[in-house]
Amino acid sequence: MKLLLNLSLFTLLMSSCLGDKKVANVAEMNDTSFVNTNFKGNLINYAKGMSACKHISASAIAKLYDVSSDKVHIEDPTTSDRYKKDMEPMCLFYIKDGENDFQWLKGSLNIQREIRKDEMAYDVAKAAGNGEEWEEAWALNKSISKSSEWVSDMGMAAVWNSKKVELKIKFKGYILSIYPIKNKLNQAEVAKNRDYKNVAIAMAKASGFIK
Repeated sequence: MKLLLNLSLFTLLMSSCLGDKKVANVAEMNDTSFVNTNFKGNLINYAKGMSACKHISASAIAKLYDVSSDKVHIEDPTTSDRYKKDMEPMCLFYIKDGENDFQWLKGSLNIQREIRKDEMAYDVAKAAGNGEEWEEAWALNKSISKSSEWVSDMGMAAVWNSKKVELKIKFKGYILSIYPIKNKLNQAEVAKNRDYKNVAIAMAKASGFIK
């Protein structure tokens, strides 16, 4: 409990620094109604060495962004010599939009394994919302973030953070984090005023994690 409190205070401080802080709502912190009671099980299970890019294609991404497939590049760090071999599954997306890579749109899909109760780092994982007992930390983080909102009927639970432009979905055994493909330096993309929340959900569907 002390560790959870310390980490919670750290989260509150970081939220304040990022301009995303709001006063913690005790009722919201104790409310677990965000947990999806209709969850029927994973469509994709976590496995060591799994690919986060396996079920998604350049054509699917191209369709979401209304570009030709040749402009879309998908990179799997777990199969590349450019990255560490023991990293968690990740999929990187690039859309070549502009004269140089500073204007290209970039996004990613990350998978974080759930830490079991019998593992050494469990207390820290629990406080961060990445342990087998995750509900309390998720409720706390949501309650102190004015940029976050629950997304219903998706995984075991799902939360969208508009400031981070991040969709987190809890599945049995892991967390999926999706960062929609974007670039604030690309003025043509910014002018489109995309609904990145819906784009992130569409990416989760295109990747096969949800229907």
